[in-house]
Amino acid sequence: MSLYDNIAKSLSTKGLTTAIGNGTDSALSGLKGALGGTPFGNAVANVATSMARNAAVGLVNKYVPGKMQRLVASGTGALGDVMNGDFGNAGLRVLDSGILSDFLPGMEGVGAQARFMSTPTPLFGGISPAEARSIYQEQRSNEFCRKNLWLIEVSSRLTGDASSSFNMFATDIDYSPMTITGEKRKIGAAHIDLVNSSDPTELRITTMDDTSGTIKHWFKDHSEACASGDGTVGLPSDYAIKIKIVHGSVAGGHVVGGYHTLGQFRTGNIDMNLSRKEDGLEELQLTFVQLDTFINP
Repeated sequence: MSLYDNIAKSLSTKGLTTAIGNGTDSALSGLKGALGGTPFGNAVANVATSMARNAAVGLVNKYVPGKMQRLVASGTGALGDVMNGDFGNAGLRVLDSGILSDFLPGMEGVGAQARFMSTPTPLFGGISPAEARSIYQEQRSNEFCRKNLWLIEVSSRLTGDASSSFNMFATDIDYSPMTITGEKRKIGAAHIDLVNSSDPTELRITTMDDTSGTIKHWFKDHSEACASGDGTVGLPSDYAIKIKIVHGSVAGGHVVGGYHTLGQFRTGNIDMNLSRKEDGLEELQLTFVQLDTFINP
């Protein structure tokens, strides 16, 4: 049974003709020893083995069509895969054999493509092409929020709605909507964190202005409502400014479920920079400070 075992073992991986040839070589491997191991005996054994191999392979090629050879090789390999529980590889063997091309044209390359897509490769960082495609499709489905798409709404009791002017002139916004402060307390050799407060937000807006000074006049009016020139201070209801910033939108309203911040602020300071060395637009740095953090606008 040694010839059968050798052929069956090689058949599942190398095809019918290769398996027959390898089996013949293995079956006649003891011929050299039987002839005494002399140079003459080795030469006779090599000639006999070569003739037997060529004769066996020639008979297979003559009486067994190529398609049938592929069928036998695939069937034997697939049977071994099924017995080992590897049903996926068994199916790929059948596809690679091309025996289904008569029923499903173009299926002979599906197996090779499936193996390529499921095999990890350094080209994709050690993951398979199928995993790389899944990651790409997941990223492609995300709508990333762009930093240049935002909407600002500004209104107050003092001057009413000024959203159109700010949306026209504002170029940059810088703020931290959430700032939590705390301290560490030592307990033995360990430390615990104690939250102290939620600090008010400081909002900085970079904006341009027109020749009439619309933004400058607006800021001055609210600053005088906070602290008048005669040394008195006003009521928060008079100088409070409601500012809403919508992320990812440039039109009225905002994306459903999108992010936005809303707060009550007062004027802080305004920075101006004029220079005759540059022929550029004037930019203003407006700073706003949040009022009471527990008040919901």
